[in-house]
Amino acid sequence: MTKLSILNLVPKYIGESYKDAYDRALKLAQFADKNNFQRYWLTEHHNSPAVISSATEVVISYILAHTKNIRIGAGGVMLPNHSLFQVAERYACLNNLYKDRIDLGLGRAPGTDKDTARLLYKKNFSPREFINATKMLKLYFSEDVEKLDVKPYPQTREIPLYILGTSTISAHIAGKLGLPYAFAGQVSPDLIEKAFDIYRAEFIPSRQLEKPYTILSLITNIARTKEDAKDLSIKAEQIFLQIMNVKEKSEFYNLDPENAPELTSIERFLIKTNRGLSINGDVEYARKELLKINEKYKADEIMALSFINEYEKLEDNFRILKDIVDNSL
Repeated sequence: MTKLSILNLVPKYIGESYKDAYDRALKLAQFADKNNFQRYWLTEHHNSPAVISSATEVVISYILAHTKNIRIGAGGVMLPNHSLFQVAERYACLNNLYKDRIDLGLGRAPGTDKDTARLLYKKNFSPREFINATKMLKLYFSEDVEKLDVKPYPQTREIPLYILGTSTISAHIAGKLGLPYAFAGQVSPDLIEKAFDIYRAEFIPSRQLEKPYTILSLITNIARTKEDAKDLSIKAEQIFLQIMNVKEKSEFYNLDPENAPELTSIERFLIKTNRGLSINGDVEYARKELLKINEKYKADEIMALSFINEYEKLEDNFRILKDIVDNSL
């Protein structure tokens, strides 16, 4: 059966405080915990007033402290931005504090713009360097760490690693390392099938994983009626255009759909040609789309994110999604 998880960027909307955004993220995590979602991941992005999960491990710690069973993870740690040794120390500390509930997703991108990357990056991070860094983390979290003169403390053996990707390069890496593979369908929808094919074909069993395991992330904005779904879609389009306009630095819009500006032909073209894998519609539409996605990509796990700002509607989006996945996939 397909598993279901949540990915959260911790979006902040105009008119709310930072604490409001963090508390919404926590409330959603508690909902996921009570309703048996597989895992709940936080992203790493920088220099964005609209996405405030930049100190990812701090937000993870906050959510771990107020949930009971669900796995909480980084989706992910952008390795070029961090000291590898400190990554091992911090996540081992979290894992010891919170009963082996930590996932560690690893990425090679900076998670930000070029100017900010210069402040974060130690140097250019090639695929080979990423592979070596991942192998070192595997070593830090294994019995073989005892062979090292310098060891990260506290120690742990229980943190599963995941390779994150938006291209086929990451598919080769995940397969060769024998790690689970999480692909961002909302970023590179045209490469999903090819990336999964490469990963499955090149997968080498490892101590962590005996057979390939794929996670597919996508955006969902689902409502119970066509009218409510249309309102969510209008809001989602405005946020998508805001994300596309990288020069605009502001919190996400909180628009009334009735007063939303009419889209220009250029904006409609941008949405049509650049929007990633997403489901925007009512329950029956969402069910049909998920069945198509499941049949085409055969992911072991769906990881959904959403930019719905009203909490009740956000929760209902995931409640509907959980019902579809549990009963139709």
